[in-house]
Amino acid sequence: MPLRHAVAAVLLVLLCACSRQAPRFSLDNARVHVQMLAGTIGSRPIGTPENARARQYAVDQLRLFGYDVRVQEVDARRPDLGYSARVANIIAMKGGTDRNAIGLVSHYDSAPDSPGAADDGLGVAVSLEAARVLAARADRRHTLLVLITDGEEAGLMGAAGLVTDRDVMSRLNAYVNVEATGNGGRAMLFETGPGNGWIVKPWARSAPHPRGVSFAVEIYKRLPNDTDFSILKRHDLPGLNFAAIGDSYAYHTARDTPDRLADDTLETTGENVVQTVIALDALDLRTRSASDQTYFDIGRTVAVSWGPVTAWMIAVLSLGCGLLAWFRVLGACVRLIGLWRWVLEAIWALIGVAAVAGTLVGATWMLRHGRAVYHPWYAYPNRLFLMLLALGVLAGWLVARIGALLPARLRAVRHPVVVWSLTLPVWVVLAGVTAAVAPSAGYLWTVPLLVAGAALLAAPLTNAPVVRAVSVVVLAVAGTLWLLDTAELLRFLVALYGRLPVITPVWVYAALMLACGAMVVPPFIGAVAATRPLARPSVLTAALLVTVAVTIGFAYAAPAYTHLQPQRRLARVIVEPDAATATYEVASHEPGIDLDTGAPQGWYRAVDAPPASVPFGRYQHPYVFRVTAPSPGAAPASVTEFTLKPVGAGTDMTMTIRPNAPGLTAVFVLPDGIVPSRSNLPGLVVRGRWRAGFAGVPPEGITWHASFKAGFENRLPGTRGMIMSSRFPGGAGWQSLPGWLPQQNTVWHIDLAWILAPPAIVPPVPQIR
Repeated sequence: MPLRHAVAAVLLVLLCACSRQAPRFSLDNARVHVQMLAGTIGSRPIGTPENARARQYAVDQLRLFGYDVRVQEVDARRPDLGYSARVANIIAMKGGTDRNAIGLVSHYDSAPDSPGAADDGLGVAVSLEAARVLAARADRRHTLLVLITDGEEAGLMGAAGLVTDRDVMSRLNAYVNVEATGNGGRAMLFETGPGNGWIVKPWARSAPHPRGVSFAVEIYKRLPNDTDFSILKRHDLPGLNFAAIGDSYAYHTARDTPDRLADDTLETTGENVVQTVIALDALDLRTRSASDQTYFDIGRTVAVSWGPVTAWMIAVLSLGCGLLAWFRVLGACVRLIGLWRWVLEAIWALIGVAAVAGTLVGATWMLRHGRAVYHPWYAYPNRLFLMLLALGVLAGWLVARIGALLPARLRAVRHPVVVWSLTLPVWVVLAGVTAAVAPSAGYLWTVPLLVAGAALLAAPLTNAPVVRAVSVVVLAVAGTLWLLDTAELLRFLVALYGRLPVITPVWVYAALMLACGAMVVPPFIGAVAATRPLARPSVLTAALLVTVAVTIGFAYAAPAYTHLQPQRRLARVIVEPDAATATYEVASHEPGIDLDTGAPQGWYRAVDAPPASVPFGRYQHPYVFRVTAPSPGAAPASVTEFTLKPVGAGTDMTMTIRPNAPGLTAVFVLPDGIVPSRSNLPGLVVRGRWRAGFAGVPPEGITWHASFKAGFENRLPGTRGMIMSSRFPGGAGWQSLPGWLPQQNTVWHIDLAWILAPPAIVPPVPQIR
């Protein structure tokens, strides 16, 4: 090779090496992690061999990326729940020039009934791949902590143990938690804090696929859900909590498989996390703000945020401009049609709103009562929403057509200024109430009101085309803030109510659609309002009637539940000590028992708590059926030690439960009215009986030590243990379900509880001297 060619080749290699791009988040790598966790390993609840395999996999990956990894093994405690657990948290560290750390938080365990591809295979896969990418950055400033917890599904026990680690707590200054209740859509920033101003701004500026709304905070805190974020937040650790919520039918079910987790969800979540952490790395993590930001994305393309001062100024300006604009618009309207005619317009508008609301609620009620199930829209909710939309438009149109039959002096005036004279006072009230009661959601009302108020103050109100142009601008703003989020929230509510133990109220979807309509419909009407009547209104009426008929047909014909959108049902078995029979229960929010061949016979509707020597709560679902049938088998654990030792102030008790299967939960239950003076396990009084639970019982068992004051020694032998399992002995499949539980369009959560009596205490025989 000529010398000049050799030199050119060397220069080319050097150029390529110098211009090499920093590692990027790889969808393929993340997909491999999800497949390993939820596919190869599968369901991995706390205390199981699968849980240990998942832990070792994550540890090996992090060490491969150059992290110092240790496993924190600790008995975590939640006194507020009366529970403890043996957890093994993964703590991986990559040092930086600053010891203060940014954390990537997720959990590697899954619910017992689920492979956990989304919950939380998504979070672990994103954490592992983001850890690889971030560790390779040469200009990294802060220490990186990858915190993958155990036992999140067992009451957030992993996080409860994590906050006892001094090194983590002394370093961690900001973190990103990734969770999921769904398998699709972009992961949403739905919770922040405490004092989120400084930590939200980097996300808003840097996330390439932003998805987040601060109003979600108001919804989330009213739901019966928590994540590891809840524990960390209590310890004043600021963070960002992301969760995928699209297609949440599979949440905590056997359908949460790797193939269902969308590529777009996995990729966009990872890229957002990487860029957000890079932006946080540029900050001084010790400089925080106590303020909470208002934040939201615009069309999933950009995100904006502002602090409480700006939110307060927007609220004040919107209310001021809204009121001034209303006075101005009302004056123009009175000059145009007169005061009494305006009053009639207001009354007619109220009639129209009432007609639309009644139609939406009534149509939902009729669809339900025309079918054999209470949630006929569950599998195909979009058909319901299209039907309601068509019916709502038809109801409003018919009210308008009836108004056209009134005498000329009483008919509605087709002018956009009339629309705004009726709309502005409603928006002012809504904006004022939400800004005061739910400030994180106030922007949904204050921003459109501010735009409308300011524009109508400047516009010549006698010029209808100009007012229509103002309406178009306001419609664009309101539609951007409301339409996409309302559509996503409607679908989320369907899946949410599918797992709550209640029958969905018929007004829920109508209320959300009306809330959106209150902000979108008025500017739409203002934009299309014409002073001239339609040439052939009957054509529009006919088109609406045909649309309604078609949408009703599609909604009625939709199957209520499918394999991908299955009905959720529960089952439990309660076995008394040494009993040949057991109490079986199944529960759901749909009527009927419909079990497969081989099921016990003699089921009856139960309206009370199951009979047992240890009190159990009644299922909260509206339909509960019960039967007494042969026991599923011997308990997968036993009481191996039970001692009572008199002491000067009372009695010391020791009780040990030892399992012969993994992944079990042990519960210690005292007789009625007895509470220990001291206990090595935290407990609570539940349904009149003090009890302490321990999840993930280790193979050597769990020993409970407690002390009691004098006077209880004769009743303490009535103490009971319980061993809880989610696997039916001899059941089929990886869930080990009894064969008589139908699974084609149904998913099951099953609990088995064996009540354990301690061995009889034989009093010591006095020695003969």
